[in-house]
Amino acid sequence: MTKCPRGIIRIHAGVKNGQTVAHFPKEACTMCELKNQCYCKEQKKDYVVRINLKSIEAAKQREKIECRCEENKSKRAAIEGTNSALKSGHGLSKLRVRGLVKCRVNIGLKVLAQNFKRFARYMLEQAKKAIPKVRGGSVPIFTQ
Repeated sequence: MTKCPRGIIRIHAGVKNGQTVAHFPKEACTMCELKNQCYCKEQKKDYVVRINLKSIEAAKQREKIECRCEENKSKRAAIEGTNSALKSGHGLSKLRVRGLVKCRVNIGLKVLAQNFKRFARYMLEQAKKAIPKVRGGSVPIFTQ
């Protein structure tokens, strides 16, 4: 923190016990019109602002997530059908195994089965498209 929103430069600052601490002059903060929006605490000689480093990191993460909000929504909407198919068709809503490794293997096999089903459906569609449809009329037969 280098200065407050009003533009007052701090007297001194540092990081202590997982917090960023900034000291501001008492004369400048007592007359400030933004004092009700500020996190400052009055002390004997100055005003002190303490901000937890974890909250700073959380704010950065929130900002990143907000930037990619629309992208995340579209991905989530795209995967919902897959999750539903796995839950209803392969029983993913209730696993019959315990343990992290066994659960991962079980889920992996269920996803593999779902992918095989989709691949088989795709291949059947391609085979149907390859066979020409004959509608009425005669088909010439060549014999030698």
